[in-house]
Amino acid sequence: MNIFESVICHDYTVVRTHREILAVKTNGVHMVGLAWVCNVLTLLGLGIIYLLMTNQGSDVYEILALIKYWELAGRLGILIFLAIVYFMSFGAYGGKTIFLDIIRRFSKLEEAEKHAVAKRGGRYFYLSLFSFFVVAGVVVYLMKYVY
Repeated sequence: MNIFESVICHDYTVVRTHREILAVKTNGVHMVGLAWVCNVLTLLGLGIIYLLMTNQGSDVYEILALIKYWELAGRLGILIFLAIVYFMSFGAYGGKTIFLDIIRRFSKLEEAEKHAVAKRGGRYFYLSLFSFFVVAGVVVYLMKYVY
């Protein structure tokens, strides 16, 4: 199972153990989409940090000024891009047959393997969120207090 399927299995495991129901569909696909968006934003944030740390902060402000100049179009373009990234997860893992196939393969694993797969999926998801928040915090700090 790949890391994205592991996220779906992690969510499936959490839903089954905490709610004690056999959920046909979970929020695993939403979690994959959110992780992908966080990964993209983390990479963009790392690019901004690189520009700020190499004394190219003016380039960052030019990009932000360009987005502000285009006001609605710039913001809408960013939102559309992130929505496309988010909805790509539905294209890859959103179908009911795909979900059931993933859960069928997950159910056939040994108990230790199930635990390892679910743990790996949870780690990926939560580390994606954590890294996004850390990078966003560093970007805000650098832009507000350094430049």
